[in-house]
Amino acid sequence: MNKKLRTVIAIAIIVILIVIIATIRIIGGKQKQVPPNDPMTAGNTAGNLYNGGLFCESNGMIYFSNSYDSGKLYSMDAASGKCKKLSEGNASFINAANGYVYYYTDASADQTGLGYVRRGRGMYRYDTHHSNNNLIIDVTSDGMMLAGNNLIYTCFAEGEKDDGNAKITVNSVAIAGGDPVTLMNGHPKIGCYFGGQMYYSDNLSTGTLNTMDPVFGSTNEVSTERMYLPIVDGQIVYYLDSNDDYHLKSYNLGDGSIFTIADERCDSFNQYMDWIYYQTVVADDPDGYALKRVHTDGSGMETVRMGVHRNISITSDYVYFRDFGSDVPIYRTSTNGSVNVTTFDQAASAVLGGQ
Repeated sequence: MNKKLRTVIAIAIIVILIVIIATIRIIGGKQKQVPPNDPMTAGNTAGNLYNGGLFCESNGMIYFSNSYDSGKLYSMDAASGKCKKLSEGNASFINAANGYVYYYTDASADQTGLGYVRRGRGMYRYDTHHSNNNLIIDVTSDGMMLAGNNLIYTCFAEGEKDDGNAKITVNSVAIAGGDPVTLMNGHPKIGCYFGGQMYYSDNLSTGTLNTMDPVFGSTNEVSTERMYLPIVDGQIVYYLDSNDDYHLKSYNLGDGSIFTIADERCDSFNQYMDWIYYQTVVADDPDGYALKRVHTDGSGMETVRMGVHRNISITSDYVYFRDFGSDVPIYRTSTNGSVNVTTFDQAASAVLGGQ
């Protein structure tokens, strides 16, 4: 082989390597490109996120944590009821927007997607168009929401989640990933994003209603009322009154007026349109516990199911919930129609290959 030929081959190899490296960088760049959301985008309803974020509705699809399959991420076409597994990781605090599903997993498990595998807990972004699943940030958290183009979440130091003296911060990270930003110290319930602001109350401190800018972290006190689990819908805030045995009330942001919706102690609730579903807590009478529903004006109160329930999740068609001490079955009833409690059989059948 003469010197000229060796030179040509060497140049060809270098060119090929340059092309390969450039291609990898281009593909990698495309993987990181996430179309921006409208800054006012909320990834899920506050009520759903306060209840664990196990269900999320977006563009005719229901994304949910399938407790019949160890809480793995599934989707369901709302029209047909057809279910599909999306990920091997357990899912909570599910948010969705613009063709992506964002969720948290707290267990070490393979997060599979087309061409990608990540391992461990953290916040994930699932691309519904290409079935790609990507780790955004490795973190320990107990609350997360999509607010515009950022994920807002609580953050624990590793190994301190169950430590009563743990230092907890509220952080922000871009939906495309990157370095997180600490917005504030504290441990509020994460979930309510409305009008470009996060609404929250930190019951470990004053418990009053505040707003926080999800980008810069600036805060403002809105009301001196102590509000647990605030849900903002226009000018109205629905909440449990920490000063009044956690009775279900509404607060008008315009004139400061307060209205009692349910004059009984509540443990949790969720609001959708003009309905509120809530779990009662009856002191010294476990037989009196019940999941109830009532219109936001306090009318039409009725019992949905007796007993203690959790994870009250609402979509446009159904309200989903579970018994307090069990992950299955998942119960559901019509959101707006008459009460008729059944089990979420599509989710169970999907695990067995029935969907």
